[in-house]
Amino acid sequence: MSVRTRRVGHEIRKIISGLLDTGEVHDPRLSGMITITDVDVSPDLKSAKAFFSCFGSEEEIVQTGKALESAAGYIQSEVGRRLGTKFTPHLTFVFDSSIAYGDHMERVMEVLHDDEE
Repeated sequence: MSVRTRRVGHEIRKIISGLLDTGEVHDPRLSGMITITDVDVSPDLKSAKAFFSCFGSEEEIVQTGKALESAAGYIQSEVGRRLGTKFTPHLTFVFDSSIAYGDHMERVMEVLHDDEE
């Protein structure tokens, strides 16, 4: 990743996070706490994967992903307006399971630690 793609990804992450935090994206499926963990921008700046994390059941996570995908057009237009680049990357949203996996591993370690005592 070049410095430019990292910088653009960071700015896109800030913009999307701001849109979600301020409630500018109106969808009842986005009711929980959603975190944009990273944005991976292609070298030609034409596409970007926004990784999100949220807590909830499997169904809630799926619904959050669907809500983000359905709001992608609005989010992309706002990113383009606020980013000020010649092209606006096409956004896709991908669930980032690393936080949930880390939480699961912490619980496993606690159980193992309790068993040792």
